[in-house]
Amino acid sequence: MTIVRILLAMALLVASGCTRTRTSVAVDAALLTQVPRDSVAVGAMRIKAMRNTPAWKRLLENKAVNERLDEIAKETTFDARKDLWELLWSTDGKDGLVYARGEFAPMGLEPKSERKGVTRTSYKGQMMIGDENGAVWFINSSTAVAGRTEKLRAMIDSRDTRKVGPGESLQAKIESIPPSAHMWLAADAAFLPKAPADGKADGPFANIAQNLPMLLRAVQGLTGHVNLADGVNMEFAATCNDEKGAKLVHDSLRGVLGIARIALPSKEKQALLPLLDAMQVEQQKTSTLLKANLTVGQIEKLQEMVGGGSGTR
Repeated sequence: MTIVRILLAMALLVASGCTRTRTSVAVDAALLTQVPRDSVAVGAMRIKAMRNTPAWKRLLENKAVNERLDEIAKETTFDARKDLWELLWSTDGKDGLVYARGEFAPMGLEPKSERKGVTRTSYKGQMMIGDENGAVWFINSSTAVAGRTEKLRAMIDSRDTRKVGPGESLQAKIESIPPSAHMWLAADAAFLPKAPADGKADGPFANIAQNLPMLLRAVQGLTGHVNLADGVNMEFAATCNDEKGAKLVHDSLRGVLGIARIALPSKEKQALLPLLDAMQVEQQKTSTLLKANLTVGQIEKLQEMVGGGSGTR
C-alpha cells in the first residue's frame, strides 16, 4: 500500500505540473539577462505573438512602413516583417538600450549592413556594427543589443562579472504583467519625470500642474500592458505609497480626462471623444488603474488626426 500511495502521489504531481498555466508574461531569457541591474524601466514588444493580430496586419498595409522595412531589408540580411521575434528596451535614466531576438543572418552567416558610414568591428572578440556614436552588438546570430557604442563596450567589458537582469523591484513588476500582453512596460519611481521647480502653469491644467510634485512623490512605480487580439485593450497601473496617494492619482487622472473633453478643439472632438469615453479610471487600494478598450478603427482615426495616417496603402 505504501508503494501504491507513493506512485499515486507522483502521478498527481506530474499531472499538476502538466496542467499548470502561465500566470505572467513570457519574456525571452536571452534578452532579459542582458538588461543592466541599474535599469529603472523595462518594456517589450512580443512581435512573434503580434503577427496574427488585426492591428499588426493593418500596420503592414501602411505604404510608408513597408517602404522603410524594404530599405532595411536591402541594407542588411534582416527583414523585420518575418525575421523579428521580440524587442525589449531598458533605460537607467541616462542611457537607453534596445534588445532584439530574431533571425539576423541566414544559414548561420554573420549579420551585415551596407548602410553608408556603418562599419563592422570586433571588440574583445564580440562583433559590432555601427560607428563611434551608436552600434549594434551581435551576441550571436539571433540576439542583438543596440545603444551608445561606449555603453555597449562597457557591457562587454563587464559581461563576466556584472549581475545580470533587472533588479528585484522591476522583476516583481514584470511578473505582474499578464501572459496575454503583446506590449508591456514596468518602471520604478526613478523613471518618472521631475516636476517643474516652480510648479506654475497656465490654462485649464494649472491646478493639476500645481499638484504634480506631490503626485509624483506618491507614485512608487508603473506597469502597463496592451493586448492587440481584438482591437487595442490597454491597462496602466500606478502603484502608490498609500491609499491617499492612489486617490490623488485617481482624482488627477479623472480631472485630466474631464478637462480634455471640455478643452478639445471642435476639429479634433470627433476623433478623440470616443477615445476619452473608452478610458476608465479605478482605484484599487494603493493602486490606480487606467483602462481602455479601443477598436482598430479608432486608433486609425487618431493616427490620421496627428498625421500618422499619411501614405497608408
